[in-house]
Amino acid sequence: MILDLDMRKPKIHLGFNVENNRGISTLLIGKDSTEDCIIKSSLENLDFITAGPIPPNPSELIISAKMDQLIDYLKTKYDIIIIDTPPVGIVSDGIPIIKKADYPLYILRANYSRKMFINNVNKLIDESKVQKLSLILNGVDLSKLKYGYGYNYSYGYGYGYGYGYGYGYYEEDLKEPTALDKIKGLFFRSKKSSS
Repeated sequence: MILDLDMRKPKIHLGFNVENNRGISTLLIGKDSTEDCIIKSSLENLDFITAGPIPPNPSELIISAKMDQLIDYLKTKYDIIIIDTPPVGIVSDGIPIIKKADYPLYILRANYSRKMFINNVNKLIDESKVQKLSLILNGVDLSKLKYGYGYNYSYGYGYGYGYGYGYGYYEEDLKEPTALDKIKGLFFRSKKSSS
């Protein structure tokens, strides 16, 4: 199950090429039921809930008791729940959810994300008390990395927040793989490793 909690700039529906006329926002205000909002993807055993129409109060909805009830309910139906939160480097909406996650992930994009957002990792751990935070660096150009004696190391110092598929907070026109493309890649890699 994938939940799109970025109700300010929702993108999950674009990756799956579906409408965003109902979802987390309409579910949390009681307009739609959970079952009405669950969408089955083209991938086996992968369902998702879009963000829904942009509400005037996304922060309040995310920290509501209804959000906790939704997650508790979904845990009875799904083995894994992936929650796409708003970027914590820009807004703090996602922090309460990140603190409750079993495996919180902070994603950075090499040579794209802003340097100042690397400080958010320390803030999430020290100030927000996020436990077991893992850092993912994507978009690294491996051809530029040189190892061995006498080579210059080139790691790219442009870190901050970014999904790697043109999230939209800084530049809207990047052409990158969609969320669905990335999920398919993870799915097929895990199938190969298990066979």
